Amino acid sequence: MLELMRQWLVGITCAAMITALAEGLSPPGAVRKIGRFTGGLVLLVAVLKPIASVDGQALSRALTEYRLDLSAYSTRLEEENSALMKSIIEEQSAAYIVDKAEQLGLSCRVEVEAEADGQWPVPWTVTVTGPLDEADQETLTRQIQADFGIPAERQFYRRGEEYESGDGA
Repeated sequence: MLELMRQWLVGITCAAMITALAEGLSPPGAVRKIGRFTGGLVLLVAVLKPIASVDGQALSRALTEYRLDLSAYSTRLEEENSALMKSIIEEQSAAYIVDKAEQLGLSCRVEVEAEADGQWPVPWTVTVTGPLDEADQETLTRQIQADFGIPAERQFYRRGEEYESGDGA
């Protein structure tokens, strides 16, 4: 592609130099006017020659391939964007629940799983790990249901020995 551009620019430059030389050598009057006109036509041909030599089928094929590549890239970008949005929603929701739990005086780790519901992913299930008794679980269940609309059936609690307090999320 760059080689074609280089050749095109060299052709235009050569045509301009020949036109200028011919104009400089021609005598004033009608001959010079005809020389200018002819030089203008030569420059026009040099500029338009690549357009005239374009292979229509090759150009069409290249444009079709470009559209297909663009479509595939667009689809992949949408998928990556959706996965990223899901991850952000899960992390932010978990952090929010941990903050609410801390406000209630509870210490726990929270994992949120989101599912696509229409255009945007929404928090779907919550798993809370920590040393919570029944009253704490019930309080947190009500809070999660009020804030996120996640019913108690999709909220899971584990006392888990793997829980380590400290980082909170």
